[in-house]
Amino acid sequence: MANPQDDWKIWLVINPAKYLVPIWIAVLATVVVIHVAVIGSPKYNFLAAPAKVVAAK
Repeated sequence: MANPQDDWKIWLVINPAKYLVPIWIAVLATVVVIHVAVIGSPKYNFLAAPAKVVAAK
């Protein structure tokens, strides 16, 4: 195992200011694609589902 006191050195190699924005954009794009795929599926498309009529008692 690595020495836990040296964990901070990873930030000398990985610059969060440089990579964080592209990571967020990639995650957002993935979320949008998954949502579009699910809404496009007839089984899970709640937007085009017929409205249920509830009978008044």
